[in-house]
Amino acid sequence: MPMIDGAIILASFGSADDAIRAKIFDRLAAEIAQAFSTFEVRQAFTSNFMIRKLARRGIFIRTPTEEVARLRAEGFKRIIVLPTHLTAGEEFDNKIKVCEAPDVGIIPPLMSEPLDNKILATILDCFKPTPDEDLILVGHGSPHRHNPIYERLQRLTGDRIHIGVIEETDTPNFDDVVKRLRTFNARNVLLAPLLFNGGVHVDKDIADDWFDKLSSLGYNIRVIRDGLGSFERFRALYIKNLKEIIGIEGCNLGGWLRHTNK
Repeated sequence: MPMIDGAIILASFGSADDAIRAKIFDRLAAEIAQAFSTFEVRQAFTSNFMIRKLARRGIFIRTPTEEVARLRAEGFKRIIVLPTHLTAGEEFDNKIKVCEAPDVGIIPPLMSEPLDNKILATILDCFKPTPDEDLILVGHGSPHRHNPIYERLQRLTGDRIHIGVIEETDTPNFDDVVKRLRTFNARNVLLAPLLFNGGVHVDKDIADDWFDKLSSLGYNIRVIRDGLGSFERFRALYIKNLKEIIGIEGCNLGGWLRHTNK
């Protein structure tokens, strides 16, 4: 048996959909375990609603704080929390960042400052519009605190790529996206989720609500329902991020914490 260097907690918002968990969360956890064979890999969800819903079906998943406590009780001295949350918003701050401690390091979300152009390039490689389509990427947004990362992402894109958020009180909202579509004389639209696992947000908010409103304005729309975590090339970004921060050869947690907390 190889020596265990520490533990990695894959922390996600969560999903009650068995197919999504198998296709996205379980697959990424397996890929992490393969890339970091000397680490114990666990999963945790930040959504209490999802945790309770799964528990009623006999499927038990802990929160990040609960999983950290369990790993400590098992004797782990080095714990890394890897969020699949794309941005450092309220969910990340209130459910994941709070786990940070001398023995617990937090990997920043992929869409953190400074924004990496390679992340946008990978997203565009997952969602490929045809030459006559404009691409709309719809993220979650926040009802309580504006997250400027979406507007900064917009500044990195071309004229025919438009960033929006589901939360109506946040920006760039639906009306902001329509203004851009009109500015660039768009007619055909590819609507895709700027979300890790999609699920109900894609079905209800994007493929239903945004689709209907855009259709009523005369746009021809094609929808992609798969979240970004469905794509191997996007999941590979998490592996790459881990390797760059903790190193391929084991984990010097103290040095890594000094690096990420600058």
